[in-house]
Formats: sequence, C-alpha cells, structure tokens
Amino acid sequence: MKSLAILLILVGGLFARELSLREVLELALKNSPMVKSAQRDVKAQELELKAAKGALLPRVKVEETFTRTDMPAYAFMSKLNQERIGVQDFDPARLNNPRAINNFETKFSLEVPIWMGGKTQSAQRMAEYEYRAVNLDAKRKEEEVIKQVYHAYMDAVFAKEAIKVAEQALRDAKEHLRLAQQMYRVGMALMSDVLRAQVYTSKAQENLEKAQRAYALAKKGIEVLVGVSLGDFDVAHIDSCPEIRLQDIKEKALQRRDIKAIEERLKTLREMYNYTLSDNLPQVFALAQYFLNSKDHPLGSDGKGYVVGISLSWTFDTGLTTLRKAQANLERRASLEERLKLMKDMALFEVDKAYADYENAMDMLKSSEDRIRASGEVLKVMETRYKNGLARMVDILDAQTELDKARLERIESIKACQKAYVEILFSAGTTEEVLK
Repeated sequence: MKSLAILLILVGGLFARELSLREVLELALKNSPMVKSAQRDVKAQELELKAAKGALLPRVKVEETFTRTDMPAYAFMSKLNQERIGVQDFDPARLNNPRAINNFETKFSLEVPIWMGGKTQSAQRMAEYEYRAVNLDAKRKEEEVIKQVYHAYMDAVFAKEAIKVAEQALRDAKEHLRLAQQMYRVGMALMSDVLRAQVYTSKAQENLEKAQRAYALAKKGIEVLVGVSLGDFDVAHIDSCPEIRLQDIKEKALQRRDIKAIEERLKTLREMYNYTLSDNLPQVFALAQYFLNSKDHPLGSDGKGYVVGISLSWTFDTGLTTLRKAQANLERRASLEERLKLMKDMALFEVDKAYADYENAMDMLKSSEDRIRASGEVLKVMETRYKNGLARMVDILDAQTELDKARLERIESIKACQKAYVEILFSAGTTEEVLK
C-alpha cells in the first residue's frame, strides 16, 4: 500500500492539476487585491458611521493648566480659587503689588448636546447613506473581479485549445510532407512539392510554440487577477456557449449595484443640504465642569468648585455663506441626477452591445463548424487527387490552411461568446450567476 501511495504521488506530480472556472473565481473573491481594497473601504465607512452616531453622546474633557503670575487680578483670582484668601490679602499694597503665585488648575468637563440645529442627526443619516453606497460599490467591485477573471480564464482556455489545434496542424503537415516525399520518390511529384511541405511544416511548428507560450502567459494573467500563486495548473475544457434570455437581463440592468450606489449618494447630497443649513439654526447644549486648584501640584484640592449650565448659541450669517454652500449641494445633486440618468441609459445600451457581440460569436461558431466540415471534405478530395497526379501540393496546403483557420475560428468564437456572456451579466449586475 505504501508503494502504491508513493507511486500515485509521483504520477500526480507529472500532471498539472486542473482548476475549474468556479474554483478560480472563488479564489479571486477571497484573495484579489481589488476585493480586499473594496472591503477596506467598507470597513472605513463603517467606522465613519460609528463616529457619526457617537457625536450624539456626551463628551468628557480633562484639562490641566499651570500658571504663574504677579498680575493683580489673576494673582488674586488664583489665590481665591485655591481658597487661601485671608484678611491681609485685602491690604491695598498687596492687592496692587502681589507676589507671583503658582496655580495648578485641573478641570473636568462634561458637554451634552441637546440640539445642534439638526447637524448631528443629518451627519448620521449621511454616514448611513454613504455606508450603503460603499457596500454597493464593494459588491460591484466583486462583479468586476468576476468579469476580469472570467475573461482571463477564457483567454487561457482558448490558448489551451489553440495548442491542440496547432498540434493537429503539425501532425497534418508532417503527413503531407511524408506524402510529398513518397510521391517524389516514385516520380509523381516535383522537389518543389517537398520543399513547400517542409516550409508548411516549419510554420506549423512555429505556430505550436507560439500557442504554448500564449498559454503560459494566459495562466500568469489569471494568477495576477486572483492575487495568489496557483502553482502548476491547467484550465478546464470548455466547448460550448451558455444560453441567454435578453428580456430578463434588461429588467435587471436598471437595478445594478453601481446605479443603486448613485441613488444612495443622491440621498447623501440631499441630507448635506440640511446639514449645511443647520449652521444657521440655534444650537443648545448642557455643560458641567468641576475644578481643582492648587499652588503645589496637579490634582491638588486646595480649592474646588463646579459650574453647571445650559448654553445657547445662534450665528447669523450676514454674508449668506452657509446658504450659498447649501445651494452648491443642490447643484451637485442635480449634476449627479444627470449622471444617474446617463448611467441607466448606458446600462441598457451595454446590454444590447454585449448581446450583439454574443449573437455575432454564435454566428461565427456555426459558420466555423460548417467550414470545418467543408474544408475537411475538400482536403480529402485534394489528397486523393494528389495521389493520382491530378492536383498539386499547393492545392493540398491551401485546403489544409482553410481547415486550420476554421478550427482556430471555432475556438475563437467560443471564447468570444463566453466573454460576451459575462459582459452581458456584468452590464446587468448579475455576474454572480456564473458561480451557481
């Protein structure tokens, strides 16, 4: 059993593991730098929302102030706050020319917002709208990553299939070279036929090497988008195109997450108008302060006392600065509404464009399959005629070229329809369907 296990490991190491499209997409959603960046944005806005909510709570402040003065009023006040005033301190000479006095003042303050003109409530609502918008943006980023990885995976699938086409073309070219050499030996072909077949074989070998390099590069492109090294892997074989119902897609296009994010930001700008105007409204808050005064050290309690009260402030903006700023937010909102209208129109247009690309690819697929069958028959006829001395090697090579081209166009059409498919889903905001 141990020997069998070792053998299986060794044999497994000879073959690259195959990663399905779903596996690669799931890895990308976990590791893509673009996804991680969007998640950080969401976390940052979540903290902004918590900060806005925290503005409704009381604020506590601790201050420590040291002063040394011989100014009569300040010196008397400091000594009075330290509760060290005596009868002798009322001597006019001392009052007018006091000695320098040290004072450590410790102050504990509590401020409770009661009504700030609606500013704190507006700030909280704006943070909530922006949080929802950033979440929607993050989801849209995930959709974009899915689309990009899907495209990269299809490029790799095409490159892998192109290798198979190039290998088949090389085998056919070698067979034609062998045929030309055989016919030349029996005197039924010219040396030019052999040379043409050799040139064709050399070109087929070059195309194979190009395809192999393209496949290696396409796999590196997948790794860059996924954000992690995938080691030695292969992509799966994909040989068909998915079906699409255009009407269902169009209905979803106007509900795309980036469109919803713009709608949330419109709410933010509307609330920003109220937030700005709140500067022109009265603001009320309660306060409580507790003082400690000492001539020797901080937190000393030679003298202590408190202050409590309610503060009302009302600013009158004679320059209409606040009003103009509020009006500017209305203009920004109108601008964003125009962008939203354009975005909705573009969403429908993008669906139509992607669907047209999809139909073109499907037509190309049908055409290439028909040409593969026709070119294959033509090649067989030319090979038979050549063996009977009724055709030239150039006729065989022309037929072979058309067959190779049709084979390559077939896999190109599958790549094109798969890419158009994911573009349709992305235009409609439903790319997560590829994970189902």
